[in-house]
Amino acid sequence: MDIFLTLFTNLIPLYILIGLGFIAGRFLHVERMSIANLVIYICLPVVAFGFVSTLEFQLSYIFLPIIILTISSIVGLGVYALGKRMFGDNRANLLSMCASMPNSGYFGLPLVILVFKEQPQWVGVYMFMMLGVTIYEATIGYYIAARGSYSVSDSIKKLMKFPALYAIALALIVNISGAELPEQFYTYWAYFKGAYVVMGMMIIGVALASVEKLVIGPRFLSLVALGKFIIWPILMIIIMAIDMHLTHLFNAEIYKLMLILSIVPPAANIAAFAAQLNVQPEKAATTVLLCTIFALFYIPFIVMISGI
Repeated sequence: MDIFLTLFTNLIPLYILIGLGFIAGRFLHVERMSIANLVIYICLPVVAFGFVSTLEFQLSYIFLPIIILTISSIVGLGVYALGKRMFGDNRANLLSMCASMPNSGYFGLPLVILVFKEQPQWVGVYMFMMLGVTIYEATIGYYIAARGSYSVSDSIKKLMKFPALYAIALALIVNISGAELPEQFYTYWAYFKGAYVVMGMMIIGVALASVEKLVIGPRFLSLVALGKFIIWPILMIIIMAIDMHLTHLFNAEIYKLMLILSIVPPAANIAAFAAQLNVQPEKAATTVLLCTIFALFYIPFIVMISGI
C-alpha cells in the first residue's frame, strides 16, 4: 500500500500542469495551435536528438525499441481497422492514436526514476526503449493521424516535414561517429526536456479550455481503454514470457521497465497532434484527460500487485 500512495502523490504534479494549461487557455487566451506547434516542431526534435545521441547500450538493448515499435504498430493498425468498421470517420484515426501511443515520457520516465532510484543506470536503458515510441509517433502514428484529415499523398508530405524524423537520423549519425557534443548542448537539452514535459501536459488543459463541454463517447472511450490498458500490457507480457523461456535477452530489471512502459496512459502528444492536424481535437483532449485520471489509480495498482 505504501508504494501505491507514494506513486499516487508523485503523479499529482502532472495533473496540476493540466489545470494550469486550462487556466492559460480559458483566461489568458493561449492558443491551442501555437503551443501544439511549439511542442511538435521545436521541443520534440531537440529532446529526441538528445536521447538518441547520448545512448550507451549493450547489443541486446537494440531489440527494446523494436519491441515497443512493433507493439505500438500492432495495436495502432489493429485498432484503426476496428475503428474504421465501427465509426467510418476520423474517429478511427484518433482511436488508433489513443490506443497505441503510450505516455512513456511524462508519466513513464518519472515513474522509472522513482522505482529505480537506487539503480539509476536503468533509467538510461528506459530512455533508449522510449526511442521505439518516438519512432512510432514520428512515422506510423503521425501518418495515421494525418490520414484523418488529409489524402494519402498529403499525409506522406506532412510526414516528411515532421522534424523529429530528421532529428533522430542526425542523432544516430552523431552517436555512431562518436562526435562530442558541446557542454552547452546538455545544459539547454535539460531545459528543453523540462519544457517538453510542462507544455506537453499543459496542452491538454489548453485544448479543454476551448471546449464548452467534455466530448465523451462511452463506446470510443471503452475501445481506447481496451487497446491501451489491456491489449498493450498483454502483448508486452507475452513478449516477456517468450524471453524468459526461450531467448533470454533481458533481465528482471528490464522486464520491469517493459511493464512500466506498457501501463502508462495515452500520450499527451495526442492532444498536440490532434490539434495540429485537426483530428477531433476536443475529443482527443477529453479522452487523454480521462485516461490520465484513470491512470492515477491504475498505474500504482498495477505496480503494487506486480511486485515491482
